[in-house]
Formats: sequence, structure tokens, C-alpha cells
Amino acid sequence: MNYLQSIWELLGSLSLLHWLIVLAVAVLSWLVYVWRYLKLQYGFARNLKRRVYFLKTSSDKNLQTERDLIKNIGLFNVQDDIKDISGDLKTLQNLKSRSAFIVGYDTNYSLFGELIDEARSKNIPVIIFAKQGEIQNQEHWKAFNGYIYCDVANTSNRLSIILLNVLMIV
Repeated sequence: MNYLQSIWELLGSLSLLHWLIVLAVAVLSWLVYVWRYLKLQYGFARNLKRRVYFLKTSSDKNLQTERDLIKNIGLFNVQDDIKDISGDLKTLQNLKSRSAFIVGYDTNYSLFGELIDEARSKNIPVIIFAKQGEIQNQEHWKAFNGYIYCDVANTSNRLSIILLNVLMIV
């Protein structure tokens, strides 16, 4: 009888130990999930503080309407002036490295490769604003597709959605 009682106590203690292990794994898994979620949200909130610069590549691309739309959303840190990079890219040297570029597309602009290289070196997301079907130059597409944080938008609403998505993953 003593022998059966000791086996029963052993099985009872193993059951308690089993449940304690299951509970510990569940709590630990939940804590890891919450930690990763909070880390992701903190990174996103930090990225929303990035400065958003509007860059025009020609006098034809004003970008004022798009800048006003993005600024009125109130979620992004939009800079007040629109920078002109039609002549050279020296203007980019004075801009903050934790930022995002929204560039008005011009078919005659020849410095897109250098612009993308500059953004890649500082890990800056670039959004090209162009009309539907406006980008015909394959060299421009090659430069845009060669950088993971570069996207093309063709409407103002799409521009805000792409900006939000890019800032979520950078």
C-alpha cells in the first residue's frame, strides 16, 4: 500500500510540475510578444518624427498641393519649404539624415541615380511623385527599383499612404 501511495504522490507532483512549466512558457511567450509589439510601435513613433522634405527637380513640378495635403494630415513632420535640386544635389548635404524625401519627377532630370545613391548611403526613404505613365525612361526605373526604400506615387492620397507605410518599416 505504501508503494502505491508513493507512486500516486509522484504522479501528482509531476502533474503540478507539468502545469507550472506550461504556465511559465505561456507567460514567457506573452511577454516576448508584448515586448516585440512595443518595440515595433516605439520604432514607428520615432520614424514619424523624421523630417519630410519635398524636392523639386524642375520648375514645372511645384509639389505645393501635395506638401499642403501631407502637412494637413498632422501626422508627419513636413518641412515648410520645397527644396530645388534641379541644378545639383548640394542641397541634400544640409538636410538631416533621419528624414524622408518626396521628389517630383521630371523626364529631363538626369541626377536620379545620384539622388538614390545619396539616399541609400544615409538610409533615407525616397518617394517619387509622378503622373500615371509619366516615367518612360528605363534608366530611371532601374535606379528606383535598385533601392528598397524607394517607391513611386501617382496621386496625393497614394503619396500619404506610401509615406506612412515606408515610415513603418524603415
